Amino acid sequence: MQLLVLVGIALIALTLRSAVTAVSPLIEDLREDLGVGTAAIGILGLLPPLCFAVVGALAPAVGRKLGLERALVLSLAVTVAGTLGRSVVDGVVPFLVLSAVTLSGMAMGNVLLPPAVKRYFPGHIGTVTSFYVVMIAVGAALPPYVAVPLGDAFGWRLSLASWALVAVAAVLPWLPRLRTRGGGEFIHPGSRVAVLRSRRAWGLTLMFGMTALNVYSLFAWLPSILIDAGFSVGDAGTLLGLYAGTGIPASIVVPLIAARMTNPFPLMLVFGAFFAVGYYGLLVTPTSQPVLWMIMAGLGPSTFPLSITMINLRTTTEAGSASLSGMVQGIGYAVAGVGPPVFGLLHEATGSWNPPLALLSCTVVLIMVGAWFACQPGTVEQELAERAAARGDGVTPVLTGHRP
Repeated sequence: MQLLVLVGIALIALTLRSAVTAVSPLIEDLREDLGVGTAAIGILGLLPPLCFAVVGALAPAVGRKLGLERALVLSLAVTVAGTLGRSVVDGVVPFLVLSAVTLSGMAMGNVLLPPAVKRYFPGHIGTVTSFYVVMIAVGAALPPYVAVPLGDAFGWRLSLASWALVAVAAVLPWLPRLRTRGGGEFIHPGSRVAVLRSRRAWGLTLMFGMTALNVYSLFAWLPSILIDAGFSVGDAGTLLGLYAGTGIPASIVVPLIAARMTNPFPLMLVFGAFFAVGYYGLLVTPTSQPVLWMIMAGLGPSTFPLSITMINLRTTTEAGSASLSGMVQGIGYAVAGVGPPVFGLLHEATGSWNPPLALLSCTVVLIMVGAWFACQPGTVEQELAERAAARGDGVTPVLTGHRP
């Protein structure tokens, strides 16, 4: 049964980014058939962080209402409905609406996977988190390679619709878990943890949000930075791929190391150094050692898999994991969505890439500040209980849910 759950977690992880990266390669087909223009493309770029923020913040409540497994299946059903729906519409507005539906399903999956790992693999949090974060990366990297060949052979509609098959397959391993109410199958309906009162929770949220802001900003603007520095379009694309791909090995290693450390803040200092070297190169001499700068800048966001791992390392219960995951990813993705437009506006106002890159460098300091609080030994539930006891009110803000 544990193997079946692991397969289910892997398949859900594969679905969490495909709706984002499957569209871009087909954008010219969408222009021709649906009349997708520049404004619509801009909205498509804003939808992922917006949906991940809004729906992600609501996902823990859905988990408490329906139970973890049913909520995961619901997230997949929403993903399937949106994926299939947007592949058959004939207008820009319905396409955008159904893209938002698809991303909403993925947003729920983002938040609900950490408590699923905590429920089924409490003794292997680092290993399983490493595995599913890598599967997320694979799910993001694969669609651009196959979208165009599928589109050329069968049309863009079937190319987009094909990703619903992965979500349908992801439902199957969870079906046996829905047939029984025993064995700790559900988060207790009333269970929650008051994570908004926790310094660790806010530190982790700052760490995650600033990391995501950096990654979203560079995904959006790095090719333009490199082209303006003198690289060809092809070389800029290759270097962007190097930047993105560097994070995959880190996603394997970082959760495994972090799970064995009482306080992983020393890891954060290493990642901060990677950020500093990469951004220094882009600011001062982007053409001298571009491969080195891309590798360093790409290793900096190893803070992302560490943040995901810390959601479970800094909570005691499934309810705590779900509440913290909703806060970290809900607020964090909202912050991340601000990055690309601010980065672009700052470039437009100054006529240089140096001010926006300098701004990103400053956000790395905020990542370190957040990590200082997030990495402190102990859990959110313990912190809240200790503060309640210190106040002498005899009431703890922690409500512990049903555990297996």
